[in-house]
Amino acid sequence: AAAAETAETAAAEEEEAEQARQGGEALVGLEDAASGGYVTLAGEVRYEEVVVKSRFVAYAAPVVDAEQAIAWVKGRSDAKARHNCFAWRLPGGETRTNGDGEPGGTAGPPILAAIEGAGLHGVAVLVCRYRMDGGAKLGTGGLVRAYGGAAASSLLVAEVVEVVPLLALRVRYPPEDVGAVYAALSAYSPRAAEAPEGDAAADAGLLEAVCEVPREAVDVLARTLRDATSGRAELVAASEAAARTL
Repeated sequence: AAAAETAETAAAEEEEAEQARQGGEALVGLEDAASGGYVTLAGEVRYEEVVVKSRFVAYAAPVVDAEQAIAWVKGRSDAKARHNCFAWRLPGGETRTNGDGEPGGTAGPPILAAIEGAGLHGVAVLVCRYRMDGGAKLGTGGLVRAYGGAAASSLLVAEVVEVVPLLALRVRYPPEDVGAVYAALSAYSPRAAEAPEGDAAADAGLLEAVCEVPREAVDVLARTLRDATSGRAELVAASEAAARTL
């Protein structure tokens, strides 16, 4: 009985592996590819408000990495401001805050909380505080509300976009399946095109199409191609491509 169970398990594992190969799950390059998209800002925005004679000017912008975020904060910071406080949240979830001399936890963390509360990634927010004549101290609670409120308000007026990571694929297929292949690709990659001539596939009498497809759609596309061409079409390569905004 144990031997029979072992044989059944091995057969099931082999069938699962074969389905994975046919479904495109073992494509080259998928191991390190990004698995999902994120929501960010379409562009930079500015928001300003006055709280107890302190002027808070908030800037928010999309960023893709720490280097870009640092450069943006440096470029936007104002030497005339009493404090230039910021926070960012990168596409991968990494965060950083800086209160620029304000009491601990009253500036950077509330700004970050506004970004997280908006469900955004790849965003940096800078809030510049200017003390006006006759301005009073805001206190810890007042600072938290002022910095967090300015940051949240700047994000509310911003336009958001979804960024979808793409994979660059090559589809190899026989000439008689050209219609079925492009019909399948059109749902996922409107810009699909024929691969340059001289590829090794041509020597085998096959054609190749190149396309960029959202990562999450690759497995479905592989199955669609397999079903539409009775298994003759094959996804033969994959690599990360530039992200696309929707």
